[in-house]
Amino acid sequence: MGQINVAIDGLAASGKSTVAHQLAERSGLVYLDTGLMYRALTLTFLSRESPPPEDFESAVEKVLADLHLEIQRPDRPGEDCRMVVRGQDVTDKLHRPEVSRLVSKVAALSPVRRTMVGWQQEFAAGGGVIMVGRDIASVVLPKAELKVFLVADLDERARRRHLDFIEKGSSIPLERVRQDLAERDAIDTNRADSPLKCVEGARTLDTTGKTREEVLATLHQWILAASRFQ
Repeated sequence: MGQINVAIDGLAASGKSTVAHQLAERSGLVYLDTGLMYRALTLTFLSRESPPPEDFESAVEKVLADLHLEIQRPDRPGEDCRMVVRGQDVTDKLHRPEVSRLVSKVAALSPVRRTMVGWQQEFAAGGGVIMVGRDIASVVLPKAELKVFLVADLDERARRRHLDFIEKGSSIPLERVRQDLAERDAIDTNRADSPLKCVEGARTLDTTGKTREEVLATLHQWILAASRFQ
C-alpha cells in the first residue's frame, strides 16, 4: 500500500474507531486512535486525588508532565495500539464511563493538546498510519494524503454508544448517554485550541443508517484512490 497517511476526524460515536480497525487490516496500515492517548491521561488523572475545580488545569498539567506514556504498535494490522503508562497496559480501562465524561475537558486544555500533537506527529513520521481523532487533518497531519470527516445523527450516535456500554456491563440510561455526547460535541467544536472541524480538502461521510461494511467499503476505495497518486 505504500507509506500513505490517513487522517480520520469526526464527532464522538460517529463510527471512527469502529471501522478503523478493519480499515487498517484491509489496507495494511497501522491504526492509532489518538483519543486513547487523552483517555490514558484522563484515567491517570482520575486515579489521583481530585483537586478543587479552580486547580483543575494545573493538576492535569502536573499529571501530564509525569505521564510516561508508551504507544505500542500492534503485531498485526487492524489491532489496537496499546497504551502503556509506567509499564502498565491500561488500554482496556480507557472507555470507562467516568473517563468518557471527563476526557473532553482534559483534551481541551492547550498544554495537553500541544504535548499530544507532538507525540502523534512523531508516531506518524514514517508514514503508513491511519490516525483517528478530532484534530488530525487540521493540526496533527495536515499533509495526510487522505483526510476524512465522519458525521452521524446525534440520536443514532447515542444508541451506538449506549449499546457499547451495555456490552461492557454498564447500565447508563440512554438519555444520559445522549446528553453526554451533546455536551462533548459542544466542547469539541467550540474549544479555543484545535477545535473539531472539517478542513478544506477532506471528504465527508455521513454514517447515519449505514452498515459498518458500507462505511468500510467506501473508505477503503478512498484509500486506494489516494494511494494511486503516490
